[in-house]
Amino acid sequence: MSPRVAAIVVSYNRRALLQECVEALLAQTRPVDTIYVVDNGSNDGSREYLASVAAQHAKVSVVLSESNIGGAGGFAKGITTAFAKGFDWYWLMDDDAEPMPDALEKLMVSEDAARADVVALCGSVWGIDRRVQFWHQGAFDERMRLIAPTPEYHKAASFKTDYMSFVGACIRHEAIQRVGFPAHEYFVWNDDVEYTARLSRIGELRCVTSSHMTHKDGENRDATDRPRSLHDWFESRRMPAATQWKHACGLRNYVDMVFRHRGRAPLWAASLFAKRLARVLLFGDRRFSVIMLYVRYFQQAVGQRKFDTVRPTDWKRTLAKSDRTQPAASGVPR
Repeated sequence: MSPRVAAIVVSYNRRALLQECVEALLAQTRPVDTIYVVDNGSNDGSREYLASVAAQHAKVSVVLSESNIGGAGGFAKGITTAFAKGFDWYWLMDDDAEPMPDALEKLMVSEDAARADVVALCGSVWGIDRRVQFWHQGAFDERMRLIAPTPEYHKAASFKTDYMSFVGACIRHEAIQRVGFPAHEYFVWNDDVEYTARLSRIGELRCVTSSHMTHKDGENRDATDRPRSLHDWFESRRMPAATQWKHACGLRNYVDMVFRHRGRAPLWAASLFAKRLARVLLFGDRRFSVIMLYVRYFQQAVGQRKFDTVRPTDWKRTLAKSDRTQPAASGVPR
């Protein structure tokens, strides 16, 4: 009997990208059995689109969240919902991912899918520039720093990896039974790395390189182009206050992940936060609110406070309030 596969898509206010993702899932050469779309409280027409497509396609199931619970909360909610139906595999992706027509087929017919010791699969992830985004899989060093694979790895039919992103991760049902669900409290960033690190403790993770997924986030973190001037160098390292809600959140989650898997190291964590704050003060908008955000998240990371994520809308209001009381200073020379 062919294994039953549920696709799980998490979306928030990106209707056009969501439509491209859903259409690609509906067009798979190896059909997906059910497509669960978790909508995180969108108000851009995404919900109306989902209601329409669900009315046309019985295999599309919409899971609504009344508020933005982040990617981490969305995947936890989606996996929990689909898991209760008892599929064999759960194929995860954000709304900015577009699987190629044979992406699922390549995963399911691979030798790795037939191995009982393989608990999760993924494919190669490509950017909109048609270059492989190597950082979606990789290895850990002794302190769980992420080491991306070299291009040679992608020349093999498949390779072993210590972690994989939720841009195409396909997880076996029995593995979820053993390790539980993703850390919903992470909100955004590193929830996929922490979760697949858990999976790697009970079995093998494999990247099937013939299966392709396009990731449309518009960023190539593996780009090697070097700044051509001092000004370009400063610009490439800018830390604008508007983005710090997610960067601070990601650092908090990374420290928590290391504590979970490698043991507590408060002094090491303090050094990471200190380095990040130094960079913010040198290259970012020097705002008291940004400093206090990192202090707050450091306390959460080391267990002094309960996880409590600042939502992007709340952060925007915080910055708007600070704009009315003090001017922002820039660390970029003109």
